[in-house]
Amino acid sequence: MTRAARVLARHLLRPALALVQVVALAGLSPAAAAQAEDESSPRVSPAAHLARMAAAVDDLTYEGTLVYLADNRLETLHIVHRVSGGDVEERLISLSGPVRAVTRQRDEVTCMLSEDRLISVKRKAGVPDLLRTRAIDPATLAANYFVHPLGETRVAGRDTDVVGVIPRDDYRYGYRFYLDRQTGLPLKSDLMGTQGDPIEQIMFAAVQVDPIPPRAVTAGGVAAAAESGVTPPGAIGAKSAERRASSSLVPPPSAWRFDALPPGFAVRLYDSWPEGPEGKVEHFLVTDHLASVSVFVEADGEGGLRGATRIGAVHAVGARVAGHQVTVVGQVPAETVSSVLAGLHHDGDGTR
Repeated sequence: MTRAARVLARHLLRPALALVQVVALAGLSPAAAAQAEDESSPRVSPAAHLARMAAAVDDLTYEGTLVYLADNRLETLHIVHRVSGGDVEERLISLSGPVRAVTRQRDEVTCMLSEDRLISVKRKAGVPDLLRTRAIDPATLAANYFVHPLGETRVAGRDTDVVGVIPRDDYRYGYRFYLDRQTGLPLKSDLMGTQGDPIEQIMFAAVQVDPIPPRAVTAGGVAAAAESGVTPPGAIGAKSAERRASSSLVPPPSAWRFDALPPGFAVRLYDSWPEGPEGKVEHFLVTDHLASVSVFVEADGEGGLRGATRIGAVHAVGARVAGHQVTVVGQVPAETVSSVLAGLHHDGDGTR
């Protein structure tokens, strides 16, 4: 199985991965969020809400039952998320349908598709952990999304504030986050299609949150930290994440180039590794700071994906380009992955 094929296989566990991925993609810089907060108003701004969410996801220990709805399919999951000494351990188990599980410990994610089928993915040293929350400047997000408050409601018996992240075009999906008023934890998230309809929903039916640790960031603490110029302990390495994001804009050492990308998207991460006797696999992460697309280029492309496919909200497209197998996959509309593939070319071969 090629590396890109294994990535597609991981998306078969989409219900279990949904909460981890959608939360990880929505992190905001606490200091930047505080600048967007109107302190004269008793209500917290949407940007500050999302900053609290980023801190809550990494800092809190919680356990609960989730329900996942997509493509008229309803599934039930159990999640255990524990934080100890700065390390995160997480396990998600499917309670309905085939036995499936995802376990995340430090730098390794293990997916169990059946009793005898495991997929284990390790993070290479020096490569940012894409499953951890990434800091995002609200001003950068605003170039491609509107961020709006959408009222309040109750989820799993707890009061929540609803925040909408609405795309400005059809190259990306939107989000609705239902954030626990007490802790900032996302108790429900909706992935919104280009027509404004929910195409994927995940919600806690029941949740138990351990007492909030002293280092957790509150909405008021975000503003106070910004005024003092001190990054609060619960900021989850926001400054280092911002440095990683800017440094990754250096052109990758590759003969592959993108002539054009959908508006707002850019190559933010590049990596390569040997794959069998045929050569190496190259990976480009193309993102607008919220939506992400992975591009895999493999020298041994026999048996790879040809044409387009879809698994839930994830679209993928594959083709033979300059003698290589190219696979493009992401939780974005089909038009986006097709546009990314169309813009890719090889410097040593002017034809596609």
